[in-house]
Amino acid sequence: MTDIWKNSPRLGKRLDRVEGLLAETLSDPGFPLAEATKRLVFSGGKMLRPAFVIIGSGFGPKGKGPSSEDKIHHIAAAVELIHTASLVHDDIIDDAAIRRGTSTLHTDFGTTNAILAGDWLFSRSFRLVADYADLKSARVLARFVGGICAAEIGQDLGKFGFSTSKRSYLRTIAGKTAALFSLSLHVGASEAKADPLVIQALRRTGYDIGMAFQIIDDILDYESDDKTLRKPVGNDIKEGLCTLPLILALKKDESSLRPLLGKPMDDRKISEILRIVLATGALDEARSIAQRFTARARVEIERLPSCPAKQELMNASEALLQRRY
Repeated sequence: MTDIWKNSPRLGKRLDRVEGLLAETLSDPGFPLAEATKRLVFSGGKMLRPAFVIIGSGFGPKGKGPSSEDKIHHIAAAVELIHTASLVHDDIIDDAAIRRGTSTLHTDFGTTNAILAGDWLFSRSFRLVADYADLKSARVLARFVGGICAAEIGQDLGKFGFSTSKRSYLRTIAGKTAALFSLSLHVGASEAKADPLVIQALRRTGYDIGMAFQIIDDILDYESDDKTLRKPVGNDIKEGLCTLPLILALKKDESSLRPLLGKPMDDRKISEILRIVLATGALDEARSIAQRFTARARVEIERLPSCPAKQELMNASEALLQRRY
């Protein structure tokens, strides 16, 4: 588990229980890639989405007992499986060889088997949702999966176009990343019967944190290193993705960058693009935008009722903004 939660023993213990449920859910001798898929789930992910489900539930009425916690833990596990399934399919679409420092499923077992493994993860998630979540939450989760697919298709259709539209980029990451952060807090709070106004505020908070998270992720693709990031730096460029740093850099020095953008995208081109983007100051500008989303999230958090979950959410918003991987 990531050290983001090291200062929250309460949350850490509950995430340990979620990990136990994940191990149990993925132990299926009847599925040929169960062990390989389990290794991906436990390959050092940050457990952000299940943590946000638990944090969201902390804003509900007190005194519901162990059975209520168990229900939240199962829903948190379901959300993490949805996230992991989307990563498996995302790696196939991007033909990514490395994920979290290890080889991707389609690299080891082929595209067809990896697609089916991702589908299997969705099926395990839906089973947990059917058994533990309210009907309203199940519908919300189902709509979200459809939204992921729409965002992925939109991103794939735009590959190697290198559009300079910041609005289009923000719309894409809202569907791919921010929506699940928002959904996680929403579902946790809704299942815990939190006040509707609190649930609305948590949805907005999750959206803003998720937007900042993805922008930082895209910045790290330009300024980190392969060992720290645990996947190749410059991979977005290689895959023809025009994320916020490149969008901002193109507005500053399009004459130098535009001739380098196009197939084939070799290592020499990628290195030169990275150098130019860094020189334009686009990363600082992108980071400033991420900071503005985090500031918006903090304003929402300040308005929430006082409870341990409120401080956990505040700490997470800052830690995710400052992360290096």
